[in-house]
Amino acid sequence: MGDWIAGKLRAATLKLLMALVWVLWSLIRRPGLVLPLAVLGCAIAALVETAGRIGWLPVLGLTLGTLALTGGGLAAWWRFAPASFARFAGPAGRRAGRLARNWASRWFWYGLMWTFWMRRCGLTTTDRHSGRVLAPRLLKVRSTPAVDRLLVRMPAGMGPSVLVGADEAIANAMKASEARVRSHKPGMCWLELEKRNPLTKVIPAIAIPTDETALDVARLEALHIGYTDLLEPWLFKVIGTHTLLAGETGAGKGSVVWSLLRALAPFIKAGLVQVWAIDPKGGMELEFGKDMFKRYERDNYEAMAKLFEDAVGVMDDRTIDLRGIARSFTVTRETPFVLVLVDELADVTELNEDRQIQNRIESAMGRLLTKGRAPGYSVFACTQIVTKDVVRWRDQFPTRIAQRLKTAGQVDMALGEDAHNAGAYCEAIPEDLQGIGYQQLAGHKDPVRVRAAYVTDEEIQDMNRHYPAGGIDLVPTGRRDHHTDDTTTLDTRTAEPVGLSNRIGLADSDMVPAVASTKNTRPGDNRPPRGPSTPGGAPRTRKPRKPRTRHGDASTEVAGEVVAGEVVSSTSDAEVHS
Repeated sequence: MGDWIAGKLRAATLKLLMALVWVLWSLIRRPGLVLPLAVLGCAIAALVETAGRIGWLPVLGLTLGTLALTGGGLAAWWRFAPASFARFAGPAGRRAGRLARNWASRWFWYGLMWTFWMRRCGLTTTDRHSGRVLAPRLLKVRSTPAVDRLLVRMPAGMGPSVLVGADEAIANAMKASEARVRSHKPGMCWLELEKRNPLTKVIPAIAIPTDETALDVARLEALHIGYTDLLEPWLFKVIGTHTLLAGETGAGKGSVVWSLLRALAPFIKAGLVQVWAIDPKGGMELEFGKDMFKRYERDNYEAMAKLFEDAVGVMDDRTIDLRGIARSFTVTRETPFVLVLVDELADVTELNEDRQIQNRIESAMGRLLTKGRAPGYSVFACTQIVTKDVVRWRDQFPTRIAQRLKTAGQVDMALGEDAHNAGAYCEAIPEDLQGIGYQQLAGHKDPVRVRAAYVTDEEIQDMNRHYPAGGIDLVPTGRRDHHTDDTTTLDTRTAEPVGLSNRIGLADSDMVPAVASTKNTRPGDNRPPRGPSTPGGAPRTRKPRKPRTRHGDASTEVAGEVVAGEVVSSTSDAEVHS
């Protein structure tokens, strides 16, 4: 009996030691969890030791007094100096809260269950040599109230596509409404877990800048027009790119357009930016802000084609002015940045009944898209119809935005191939969430979900009154159409020998020997150069070739006559008899 109890005790002791070793090894592998817990343990031990010497009541009073004094000081700071509090304490508090949330998510919520979830979702691989089971490793967590971003290192033999195929299982295991995979670096990727939609609330109109940075042309590469799903500012680049905005009717394309115009308002008034607008809907969308547009057409398709052609003409004039001086232009009041805004692309192209006007518009738009970036011309085109005929210039638009669409195929048509598989679920956007879409940037594989701010009609009318279009009138001069190069090209195919010899400074009698002297110059070749064989430089006459006769052919004529279609050589030229 005693031996049996002793054996049980030894087995229990061994298991306890193994458990302690496992806990110690786990803590060593999790320094982010050990260090804060060690600090907390030391603080608790110090409180217990102090309470043992002076009693618990003084320790409790000292602790509560310290907390009350700190809280009261912060409250007084916020009450009597809100500006400095917002400047210093606000960001510090938000940063501290963000760090605490990231730490808790990394080491408790996700860290403790990560390996278990990977095995349950089938995201493991086995090393053939050692037999070890390998799983993706969690490196970092960035947590927000709506979205958690997990940086994951993939083991050898697994790629991010494995996580993409298991995104639904991962979302269910981690209690997320949606899981998306974003590429990061070779061997690593971001796993985004959406706990709730962060863009459900309507974003009010962004304030128009009025400080010293309002006319900073660097802002044209980062205009604040909304927010991303990470609750970060949506900074939109308008210069040096072309933009295609696709979405069903009622998807909220107007929010993007008016938020962009609102961000451009100071530049428009100063004449640094000109907007040439086309509204084929008869002005239903853009009429409220017509004074902000330097050129505006809404009814006449002939005038719309003329607007496009004038834009191309002024663009060509600017390229001539910049030729040999600069490879890109600088935004000034004399050379403003021009944004050609088309509210409905399909209406002026594919749905246009006048094919001649359609061809003019398409030709001019093609030139703007291919040549406009360097001289400061950009096209911003909106469309409801996402078909191959309408978006055949898609690849010429480096920046593409897709809002609510019907099918996954339309998403790929608007944003690019495999955009839907990369996370652009435009068909899942609810109808009551206008302004939400996915932006595809050139050079970026994964689309970004964004929402533009909502600009009311009253705010648009206020912009129209206070920020009218300024600057010079841009009129094409037609220099591109009548421009000829000053360089003269010699056409040796039609030049006479006398004229050619005079142009290169040689006499006519020197032409043939000069050319003949270049023949037979190989080393060791002592043969005389091939030159004229008759006095006076006349060329040798060649004997005419004897006509071929085809035996047994019914079309062959008697000897001395010419066969039909045969080429005959003579001393003057060759003739073809048929």
